[in-house]
Order: sequence, then C-alpha cells, then structure tokens
Amino acid sequence: MQIRVKSRITSFLLILAIYALAFFIGLFVFNLFNNMHVFNNMHVLVSFFLADIAATLVVWGFGILFANSSVYDPYWSVAPIVILAFWMIIRGISFTITDILFLVAIIVWAVRLTLNWAIRWKGLNHQDWRYVMLKEKSPRLWFLTNLIGINVMPTIIVFLALIPAYFGIGPEGTVNNLTAIGFAICIGSALIQSFADKQMDFFRKNKSFKNLCIDKGLWRYSRHPNYFGEVSFWWGIWLMQMGVIPQIWVTVIGPVVMTLLFLFISIPMMEKYILTSKSSYSSYQKQVSMLIPWFRTRQQ
Repeated sequence: MQIRVKSRITSFLLILAIYALAFFIGLFVFNLFNNMHVFNNMHVLVSFFLADIAATLVVWGFGILFANSSVYDPYWSVAPIVILAFWMIIRGISFTITDILFLVAIIVWAVRLTLNWAIRWKGLNHQDWRYVMLKEKSPRLWFLTNLIGINVMPTIIVFLALIPAYFGIGPEGTVNNLTAIGFAICIGSALIQSFADKQMDFFRKNKSFKNLCIDKGLWRYSRHPNYFGEVSFWWGIWLMQMGVIPQIWVTVIGPVVMTLLFLFISIPMMEKYILTSKSSYSSYQKQVSMLIPWFRTRQQ
C-alpha cells in the first residue's frame, strides 16, 4: 500500500521522523557490530559503514512506502555531519584547531545544502524528475535502480569521500599550509554552490528567460558551477587530511569517485534532460566549460 501526503508541513514532519528512526537503527547496528566478540578486530570505520547502510535502507523502505524516492534526497547532506560528530565522540577528540576546521567545513557545507533542499522541496507529493525518468525508462529494473542507484550508491560514495575527515581529526599538530588551503577550498566551494543556486533561482523567476539557457554569473563560465562546488568541497576535505597525515594518501579514492559520479552520471543525465527542452543548449555546450569554470569558446 502506498501512502500519499499532500501537506508540505506534514511531509517535513514525516521526513524528520523517518530520519530519526534511521539514526537509531544505524546506532543499533553500529553497537551490534562494534560490540560482538567476532568483530572485535573490525576497524571502527567498517562498523560505521554498516550503520550508514542500515540507515539508508530504512530511508529507502519509506521511499517505497510513500512511492517517492526523494525521501533519500536530504540524506546526502545530513548523514556526514552526524557521522563526523560520532567519530569525534568515539575517538575522544580534544578539539585542536585542525579538528575545529574539519567540523566547521562539514557544518557549513551540510547546513547550506540541507537548507537549499528544504527551501526547494515541495513535499512528498513531488518526486525528483530524474527518478521519474529512470522508472519510466526501465520499469523492470526500477527496484534495483531505486535501491542501488538512488539510495545505496550515493551513501557509499559520500562515505568514501568523508573518510579523509576520519583520519584528519585527532592527530596533534598545528595547521599547515596544505590544511589551510584545503579548508579555504571547502568554504569557497560552499560559497560557489550558494552563488550558483541564487543565480539560477533569479534566472528561473524571470519568465522572459523561459526558453533560454542561463548565461549570467558563474553559469557563464561553467555549465554546472554547483556541481563544481560539490566536487571541489570533497577535494578540499582530502587536502585538509593530507596536511595532517599524508601517509594515508589512499583516501584520495573518495574525491576521485565523487568526481567520476558527477562527470559520468549526474552531468550527462542533466544535460540530456535539458537538451530535450531547450534546443539552444547545444550551442551553449560548445561555448561553456562543462564543470571547471573557464573562459568561453568563441563560436566558429
């Protein structure tokens, strides 16, 4: 049975309740694996990962119940701040300057992105167009697409991208140039996302631009400055960790996988969708850089 909810306020309260339940289920799973004798030698990261997946499955289940996969959307920005807080508590962090920088960076990013979702979210009666498209395109594969592609895979990717923060917090030491640069990139990335979103909002509100491509502000130099900000943020987190404990450089897999997600999945899907509604976008593509802001190419 599918439950339909029309009220936006009721939708927010339900999301809050779902995420609270997901948190406690995740906490239960973490304690379960962290305390079992057979798992005594398991790294705490593995226990946290299993808890993260368990919480994701709770959110996925309610997405099915409400026939709306967008139930998962805020998980992207909510989970990292909860996970980082627990890492700090469990490891007994004394809050050095570096620890505070990691915490501030994650909080700024998470709060901005979550507020951005909350402002734009229309409630459980509305679902992201990408999910609707995927379901209509391959209905037989929808169960797996919904479970793996929309819920589990993003959770895994964000967890991998957050691992550098785990190793970056805790060690004693002063802030060096690399850590400072990484922090500056994180804050700058959040600002880029904020400016890009505001510029897009202004563009969409002007009805005279309805059939045109945004060509102002950051969007004049990048077709996806908001995605550029998201990818850059996670590279900033990794650089902060490298300034603290460069020996564990293998954590670079996090920002690398995050970058690949946007380059080969998110951006192509978005551009294909835009091309079906705006014929002028083809010309825009030829002139403007796909991700990294750069000088425009003159048309031949």
